[in-house]
Amino acid sequence: MTAPTADPPRVGVHIAEDLDYYAAPLGDPEIVAEERRHFADGTWTPYLLCTVVECPHCGHHYTTDALAGVVVETTSLVDSIVWANDPRLADADDYLHVQIRDLIHTEQANPTPPTEWVPLPTT
Repeated sequence: MTAPTADPPRVGVHIAEDLDYYAAPLGDPEIVAEERRHFADGTWTPYLLCTVVECPHCGHHYTTDALAGVVVETTSLVDSIVWANDPRLADADDYLHVQIRDLIHTEQANPTPPTEWVPLPTT
């Protein structure tokens, strides 16, 4: 008799505004100036992307150490979790969607052990 296999956790990405990004911009001054112009007119926002897993047993959400920071066009997805099967990720040309899909793929290809999951903070 074989042991039952556990369902894999659902994988997604939590999107939060990266408020620390505004404090001390680093890098090319021309790029920083361009980013600040876009921030001021509301077309771009810095985001912190965090890989999330959902426990198949209890439904709680946990983060892994997979983080990414991006500056992209402002999105309505902020403060939400975008799951791997979300149809909104279908746009192959959207930079934010590409970053989200890459984080999800990385977690699915090399899952973080449950012993390393950290509870997703709630606000």
